[in-house]
Amino acid sequence: MSSPDSFAPPPSLFLPLTDEVARALAAGEPLDEFLSEATRPQLAALMLLLNLKSLVAQNTSIEKLERMLDDVLRAALSVEEGGGAFADLVRMRFNADNLAAGLSVLEIAGVSLLEQHEVEDREYLDEEGHWDFGFGKRQRQKLEPMTREITLSTGDTLRLSDQQSRIFDEFQVCKDESFHLQAYAGVGKTFLLAKFFEVLDPEKTLLMATFPGQVTALQERIRQANPIGRLNACTFGHMANLLLNRDLTAKGWRNSDMQRTSASSLVSDQQVAQWLNLQPVGKLQPRDVARVCRSTVHSYCLSPLPTIEARHLPSLGHAASQADIAMLLEYSRLLWRETVRPSAPHIRLPIRNSQRIKFLSLTSEVIFENYSHIIIDESHELTAPMVQILDRSPQAVITLGDEFQQLSGKTPRHGGFIRQRFMTQSIRAGKQMAEVLDPLIQLHPSDIKEGFVGRAPHPTRIIGHSVMPIPEKPTTILVANEWGLFAWFRRLTEAGAHFNLPPRTLEHLTLFVKGVDQLYREDHRPQHRLIFRFAYWDALASAMGASHEFKAMHEWLGQGNTLQDFVETAQRFCSDPAAIIKLAKVEDVKNQEFDTVLLSRDLMRPPRQGSTHSLASVCSLLYTASSRARHELLLPGNMSDWLQDLGRKQS
Repeated sequence: MSSPDSFAPPPSLFLPLTDEVARALAAGEPLDEFLSEATRPQLAALMLLLNLKSLVAQNTSIEKLERMLDDVLRAALSVEEGGGAFADLVRMRFNADNLAAGLSVLEIAGVSLLEQHEVEDREYLDEEGHWDFGFGKRQRQKLEPMTREITLSTGDTLRLSDQQSRIFDEFQVCKDESFHLQAYAGVGKTFLLAKFFEVLDPEKTLLMATFPGQVTALQERIRQANPIGRLNACTFGHMANLLLNRDLTAKGWRNSDMQRTSASSLVSDQQVAQWLNLQPVGKLQPRDVARVCRSTVHSYCLSPLPTIEARHLPSLGHAASQADIAMLLEYSRLLWRETVRPSAPHIRLPIRNSQRIKFLSLTSEVIFENYSHIIIDESHELTAPMVQILDRSPQAVITLGDEFQQLSGKTPRHGGFIRQRFMTQSIRAGKQMAEVLDPLIQLHPSDIKEGFVGRAPHPTRIIGHSVMPIPEKPTTILVANEWGLFAWFRRLTEAGAHFNLPPRTLEHLTLFVKGVDQLYREDHRPQHRLIFRFAYWDALASAMGASHEFKAMHEWLGQGNTLQDFVETAQRFCSDPAAIIKLAKVEDVKNQEFDTVLLSRDLMRPPRQGSTHSLASVCSLLYTASSRARHELLLPGNMSDWLQDLGRKQS
């Protein structure tokens, strides 16, 4: 028997009672109606549940629990044969609190309740009406997600889930047609993608993703199955550069200045304003105008529109006249032109992949036609210009993604001519995960509303806490951003808990603390992207003052702590790679899974009023964070009520 501190095992004993009936009785629903209709097996199951909490505390084995159930069934039969009513005995022993206690330990006991149709089928009884000790094994086999075997032309055998096998069958029949696979978290889409390569010609197949790390991870996964096979793979940015650099005409954008494309190529807003001779616009000084133009061009480069329009402008924080808006748009178009074709040698604006991809989308170029197939994983990361390029390319384009994991907002959709298929059955999480993810799917502004189905053989325990505890066993704590990172950093270090921060996450957090420290002491504009827009501490305090995370930072700085104190504390508490606690942002772990996940309360941030992208981002953060868990998910106890309130505000 597993202890309450262990992960819940796959169920081995299945009681002939439904979850709905049991929880209703535990909540105080009248017992008489149930007793008048219940069968002997249902009554026996209820009797076992009334004592389950104490039996678990005694570390009773699952085999002994099953024998006890059989004993109760036989005793019930004897009572009835003697003219008595076993239901009367159940009524005497019934206690709603004891039943609730028994239900609370079902998962860790390795016990599960049946669905209504399974209760009615009575396959748990043998021909004589006694308990069938082979039923548990048969039921476990039904719950095993990987049930179908497929033999490849190579002679290798694949074990796939029902949904995976249906997608694979369709792919084999229609492999020269484009389709998009919307695949929920944990369904095994990356595994399926790797198997696609065993059917296609690798010489004519191109694997693409948005980020270099994604490409590397996919290459490693596919080469596990075929270590010596050739694999064509690149990022979308690399492909855009290859296509653009071959156009030597004046209409093209051949990039020969590699310094401008370097990640270290940074230019201040003041420098941009000087290069482009920007003038004040309304309340905005030239450097602020440059900042607005940067944001506008960035938004434009992620959109499907051919020209820069007012909808690309960021929020200015104040009302602007039509003349000011027209001037900001004109300056933004100037910034775009000077990025593509500088009017003077000294204008050296940084060049980013998003800009190159946007420019490519405005041409008629397609991906190299020597490829017959393009496969893209994590396709929810694709921008609208990327989708435009793919939709007009002649290859069969196969995209796999989950738009509920797009953390920055809504995912652009493919053209209507692209087939769309769904995979909703997770082999990572148990059926309990649907309680958390389905409300997020329904609240998300996407028009996809397919229900999430947890098909892992083990249950996933969902545990709510009013105050999140300091973990005492291996746990990954997930937060929204650097504010949440610092709040937990402070809480953990003050509790003396050692924990692990991924190197890049620690690097970003250090830059964040440096920026806040300089803003607090010197009103010096920080460099970190999360707070760069604040030139004064009072402006940051006004925007963040009600936030628990801001209060934690303000209090820490008020105690006289500095960046150096943070660095020394990090060296003391974050240098042990064997630490059981891991602290990370959701965006850092999107392709990972963990046995136990704790959701930080800062993930429950209210979306901007009237913004579907903001609502999508909030839902996606919670969905992605929650779906990283395999065995246990610890979440704020009021999250369900918070989501219901949020839904009412959106309706």
